[in-house]
Formats: sequence, structure tokens, C-alpha cells
Amino acid sequence: MTRPAAVVTGAAAAIGRAVAELFAERGYGVVAVDLAEPPPADLARTPGIVPPAGDVAEEAVNEAAVRLTLDRFGSLGTVVLNAGIGGTPPLEAPGAVERFDRMVAVNLRGPVLGARAAAPVLRSRRGGAIVLTASVSGLAGDPGVWAYNAT
Repeated sequence: MTRPAAVVTGAAAAIGRAVAELFAERGYGVVAVDLAEPPPADLARTPGIVPPAGDVAEEAVNEAAVRLTLDRFGSLGTVVLNAGIGGTPPLEAPGAVERFDRMVAVNLRGPVLGARAAAPVLRSRRGGAIVLTASVSGLAGDPGVWAYNAT
């Protein structure tokens, strides 16, 4: 028997965690992906939630999350692409460009890879939703977090 199922990225804390827990409370099977390894113990014990660790900037992680959802729950109807990182150093600081590159990989490339992994499944089932979250920093920038604003 299949049940409604979702993939949620950035699921170890804050908005992502709240979304994963809400889906689980409403009877969904949830694959809750996050960099946190091991995943938070209480999240791992939540009925209906499977919390694999992974870096959404890697295509294989996104593909594995979709496969795990289908294998474990028999369906996939919703993907919430919420993973994001901050930590913007001063522009002139050593490593600033490398940190920016990492933020682009997680905050921009990650959602593209997540949507790319899920879209064929949702299309084949003639429905579903891909939800991308964003920060208010994209609307009203702060010079102290220049890289985060851009991503």
C-alpha cells in the first residue's frame, strides 16, 4: 500500500524541520534530507520520517532521496527544497570567494538538482508539487551578508 510522501531538504532544523514534522503528522512518509550527520536523534525517531544525511549540491544525493521515497513509501507527491546555508565572510576576507561558491552550490544549484530529480516522477504521475523556499534576504539585502543575499 502506498501513502502520500514528500522529500524535504534542509530538514534538520527551523523551517525544513517544521515542514517535515507537519507532513509526518498529516500521514505523509517523509524523506528528510540534511547535511547533519548523524541526523538529530529525535527527528530520526519521528514516525514516518526517514532522515538520510546528504549534501543537496550533489546530484546523486537528490536522486537517492527520490529513490528512497519511492522505495520506502511507494509514492512521491511533494518536494520541498528548503536547504540553504549562510555564513557570509567579509568580501575581502581570505576564503570569501570559496564560501560564496559553496553557497551557490547549496542555495542555487541544490534546488535545481532537487527539482531535476523529482520532476520525471511527478510528471509520470501527472501531478504533485515542487516547492522552493527563499529568504527575505533576497528582497532586502544587507551588505554584511552579501553572498547570502545573492543566493
